[in-house]
Amino acid sequence: MAERIEKAKGALLMVLACAMFCIMASLIKYVSHIDAYKTALARFVVGMAILGGAAISGKIRLTFNNRKLLVVRGFVGGVGVLMFFLVIVELGLGKGTVLFSTYPIFACILSAIFLKEKPGLVTAVAISAALCGIYLLTAGSDDGTALFGSFGLYELLALCGGLCGGIVVVTIRKLHESDSSCAIFFSQCAIGFWLVVIPANIKSCTIGLEGGIILVLIGATAAVGQLLMTQSYKYLPVRIGSVLGMLEPVFCYIVGIVVFSELLLAKSALGSSLILCACVAVLLYNSTGKAAMDEG
Repeated sequence: MAERIEKAKGALLMVLACAMFCIMASLIKYVSHIDAYKTALARFVVGMAILGGAAISGKIRLTFNNRKLLVVRGFVGGVGVLMFFLVIVELGLGKGTVLFSTYPIFACILSAIFLKEKPGLVTAVAISAALCGIYLLTAGSDDGTALFGSFGLYELLALCGGLCGGIVVVTIRKLHESDSSCAIFFSQCAIGFWLVVIPANIKSCTIGLEGGIILVLIGATAAVGQLLMTQSYKYLPVRIGSVLGMLEPVFCYIVGIVVFSELLLAKSALGSSLILCACVAVLLYNSTGKAAMDEG
């Protein structure tokens, strides 16, 4: 019973994290006139400010134990964040987040190698269905006549970001053995800050009061989402959390259509349905406690 409650808690945290990341991505798209380096810098600065303030006030303790792995998590996560911000601006909210969401595939492969988590039959089928959904969401030209979508520099960056995301997910899972969620997230903010602070100040642009407020909101929603996601992996295996994380591109695709008037194709609707069904199937299957098949 306790294990079921923990899995349910982890699943809820992941869904909430997806919602926060969707809000963050929408705000990035809204202020697309501000370059990605500045928005990424805002995310890292606000994250450090929130955690630093909480630590000073005694709400949390920031202790760093597995320092080498924290550096890896911070560097790879920082690079991934920058790629994500670039992709959202150039490819749009829907396509950008969907391509970036290939990270669960990398995460499952890496977790099988390094964490010895075996992707059993049910999980493998669910991930396969989700992959088909991702393909349907991304394939085809804007008018829906092409069989395969065209891949350029930013599409490649999105896939590289997916690889970074897979590494981060597995690293977070391993770091939970020695470090807190706050310490894990702080490592990303601190190292990410140094990655973008110089490029962010090369190109000038007018931000204004509204832009400044939105940049703070981007950092705040990212911090909340990251902490929720990091905490969820304390209760969920990588393979389950990764599939549930596929809700994020679905949320973003819906917002892209409704708010930013991005094109909706029949393939996109079918792809969204496949991803949602895969997430629900994994969640329901693991809540029944019948994990014998999936474990081996």
